[in-house]
Amino acid sequence: MGKTLSAIKPKDVAALLAKRNEHYKAFLIYGPDGGLVKERSNILAKQVVDDLTDPFNFIELSENDLKETPSRLVDEAAALSFTGGERVVRVSGSGEAVTTSIKLLLNSLEVETFIPNALTIIEAGDLRKTAGLRKLFEQSKIAAAIPCYEDSTLDLRQLITDTLDTENLSISRDGLEFLASNLGLDRGISKAEIEKLILYKGTKEQRNEPEEVSLEDVKTCLTDATQDTTFDIPSLSANGETQKLSRALHRAETTGTSPVTILIFLQRHFARLHTVQSFISDGMARDAAMKKLRPPIFFAQQRNFENQLRKWPLMRLEKAIADLLETEHAAKRTGAPQQELIERAALRLSVMAK
Repeated sequence: MGKTLSAIKPKDVAALLAKRNEHYKAFLIYGPDGGLVKERSNILAKQVVDDLTDPFNFIELSENDLKETPSRLVDEAAALSFTGGERVVRVSGSGEAVTTSIKLLLNSLEVETFIPNALTIIEAGDLRKTAGLRKLFEQSKIAAAIPCYEDSTLDLRQLITDTLDTENLSISRDGLEFLASNLGLDRGISKAEIEKLILYKGTKEQRNEPEEVSLEDVKTCLTDATQDTTFDIPSLSANGETQKLSRALHRAETTGTSPVTILIFLQRHFARLHTVQSFISDGMARDAAMKKLRPPIFFAQQRNFENQLRKWPLMRLEKAIADLLETEHAAKRTGAPQQELIERAALRLSVMAK
């Protein structure tokens, strides 16, 4: 078999997501946009398994699951389904245990006598070009790496108009510009805010005719969002302000904020810190690295963000991001209370900051 390009270019991602390419037996989906990582992971998984809650055909593993038994990933990829058909094995994390397990799997896959019965998907955060996990996928003949970078402003406008169009809603030009400039570039958070706007205007089943979203509609929804103390939680956690963080978590709970929303905000904030620290580690000056971040850091928050960079060196940030991935896995799969798991994670990070 000839060498196949395994570092998927952005222009080729759409085709890969639209129709399954059975040549690839494993995928690495990585990048700073956690929402887009999850979205693409789900699309690839559903090319194989219709129901991602089916315990016989879909299994999720964490980094801890692989630490003691690195060969478990190979065993899961080879296991037959009790109900027949192909399975999906998904792993969250990018640490040493995941890298070791993937190396064993890819080595087995390169030997044509090993025929997998599952598609393996790895979800990871932002990875440098030199990261061992990324290199394994990009150099493999039968696995592929798909980067998930934050949407550009143009992509964000398209996402807004396309999502609203499915609900028979249009948006005024000034409303579109205001919304695009005030949303973050994380796909998951952006979609959540657009869905909130749809609920505010009413779904197409609730309306008799098309409607336009005005600038005032957008401002009303965003104003409600900015009053939520959830936005304070990531910075309080990164600053190590444990007492203030505890109060903010309590306020968020009493106002009905979803714990998963808190987790998404934490993941996004620490991914942004990681991105800037990676630039600095590559030799870029701190000011230049901060200016390169997209969306840009709000002027009033720049000093606070800079102080957080001093508290969070690259290695500590990698541990924090791994902790958040473990928390996400536990919140979805163990049956433990999401609120408690995610609040504990935020408090653990605030302790690490000290």
